[in-house]
Amino acid sequence: MTKHTFLTLMLLGFLLPMQAQIETITQVIEPALLECRYKWVQKTDTLGTGIAVDTMVLRIGKNVSQSYPQSTFFGDSLVNTPNGGELFSKLFDAALGDTTGTIPMPMSRIINEYHYKNYPKGKLTTWAPRATVYQIEEDYEKQAWTLVDDSVKTVFGYKCQLATCTFRGRTYKAWYTTQLPYSEGPWKFNGLPGLITEVYDTKNHYHFTLVSLKQNNVTPVCFYNIRSELQPEVEKIDRITFLKQRGEFLLDYNKQYDYMETDYHEH
Repeated sequence: MTKHTFLTLMLLGFLLPMQAQIETITQVIEPALLECRYKWVQKTDTLGTGIAVDTMVLRIGKNVSQSYPQSTFFGDSLVNTPNGGELFSKLFDAALGDTTGTIPMPMSRIINEYHYKNYPKGKLTTWAPRATVYQIEEDYEKQAWTLVDDSVKTVFGYKCQLATCTFRGRTYKAWYTTQLPYSEGPWKFNGLPGLITEVYDTKNHYHFTLVSLKQNNVTPVCFYNIRSELQPEVEKIDRITFLKQRGEFLLDYNKQYDYMETDYHEH
């Protein structure tokens, strides 16, 4: 048996118990009309020499949408298996020694947050499972977009138009298509007259590009109740306080980059 085959079989062995456990922590909110996946690239230092790459999942329903990094879901699901700690260690060791690129690290590559737009109605809820699981609730509002006339670009085969906005400390450019009439986008982006296919800040610290679409047999829009059994009640926290706590983490570990929302520096 080749090393590649062995690693693949080992990964499948981890995924089977994970799937069973995912079902126990899943609350279906509503059917999904569309599932989008975006390549998410983040600069990890001010020189732009380091990057982190992940896949952002966007699942859109009639009333609610959810958005989360694929690596976060993988790692959180793994830890929530009956023997999660042991499986995590084995998969970590396997990924560390893997030269085939088939074994992912069982942890978040960028952030570990799940965003739910219009859930509950009129609110945007962020579920942030860390050592302590936090729930952040804010008003669900669209960005103040400015549409750019005579701008055309093709993204993922769709004719797109350009829009710009300033949102919580960063200025963004977004390409959207009216061929997919969903006023949605990755992360917290929304409010354009069509699906956002590409969006990035003007410093290009964060960049999302659509890489796949699924319109049939889509997984429902779900709430994943990921938390430790040792924390039966989730801690609710306001957005600015949460960001300030994360900002202290950056200082403690001398990180040379900042979060997407930088307006916490103003408070």
